[in-house]
Amino acid sequence: MKFKVIVAALILAPLALTACSKKEKAAEDQAASAVVTPTESEKVTPEQQAAIDSIDKPIADEKNTDIPVEVSSKPADAATPASEAQ
Repeated sequence: MKFKVIVAALILAPLALTACSKKEKAAEDQAASAVVTPTESEKVTPEQQAAIDSIDKPIADEKNTDIPVEVSSKPADAATPASEAQ
């Protein structure tokens, strides 16, 4: 009987300690992430932004045929006015 209690304690002790330590670490990580300030290396220069913008543009090719260019480049229609009867 004592052997079973010892085995159970040896199995449950690391689990309990791990669960407690993760809660504390999560609180520390959350507090640390709230205090993040941008540094000089994190600022995006105009040259970097231009490179990002050139990469982010989709390329219309023969496989991209779901919406024609003529339709996608037209301005949107005016919104339907709300009726008073509603």
